[in-house]
Amino acid sequence: MPRKSRQQHTPKDDEQWQQAWEQPDAMDASRKAAMLHTIHQRLDNTRRKKKQLFYIGLSAAAAILVAVLIKLPWNQQEMPVESWKELVANDSARQIQLEDGSVLWMAPRSVVRVYPDFRNKRTTQLAKGMVFFSIAKDTRHPFSIAVNNQQVTVLGTQFTISRLDSADIQLTVKEGRVSLVNTNSSNILTAGQRVQTRKGKTAPVESVDPGLADWWARKEIRLYNISLETLIHYIESYYGVTLSKEHTNPAMKISLTWNMTLSMEENLQVLNVLTGYNIH
Repeated sequence: MPRKSRQQHTPKDDEQWQQAWEQPDAMDASRKAAMLHTIHQRLDNTRRKKKQLFYIGLSAAAAILVAVLIKLPWNQQEMPVESWKELVANDSARQIQLEDGSVLWMAPRSVVRVYPDFRNKRTTQLAKGMVFFSIAKDTRHPFSIAVNNQQVTVLGTQFTISRLDSADIQLTVKEGRVSLVNTNSSNILTAGQRVQTRKGKTAPVESVDPGLADWWARKEIRLYNISLETLIHYIESYYGVTLSKEHTNPAMKISLTWNMTLSMEENLQVLNVLTGYNIH
């Protein structure tokens, strides 16, 4: 249906309105009615224009809001976890180089998932076990590891993450700076610092020997003045076992050499000689 043409305003209309203002009694009733109709029409058109501008502005604002929300991190659509590449270390340690040059030393029985478009988004997940990360520096693409609803983010550094259970982790930094964020807090750790979470909450940061970050990635490591509790944690995390440690003192300090070319049982024999315990 064709739109009605809008009535054009002419100089003659101005003359008639001027006459109506100065000599209202001289105009007949029909002309007054016609002019009154014109005034109402113009007022109605003005209201319509304002309403149209309001809705146009509202639509534009909504479009901008949608565009902003789409770009927010939590609204970015992630590829399903099923499509991520899964890296597995079974009964022995495994060393893997990623396409960005980063290297992972995976302890036995560890699982890491890598985001499909890793070149553009360096995102991984530690699903199980313990991994030493040596991250290639890339200031444009931070490297992140998600584990137990917590996130570790770096640009280029070396550190170990151990997934203790379904809620907690331990993070030890060998060099550089590492960010740990969870629902409880946000922390920046530097070389020689370690932190552990308990029930998802971050415990106080500890100062440790930076060599503890990758002790199990070498053939042997000399451990100085380490607590028995910490050593047992490392052994259990690396070998994927639960040791019998009844009647032991977790705070006892020990110095020893752990030889990765020997079996766990052979190294435990040395530990038991030093402590007088029967850890097995």
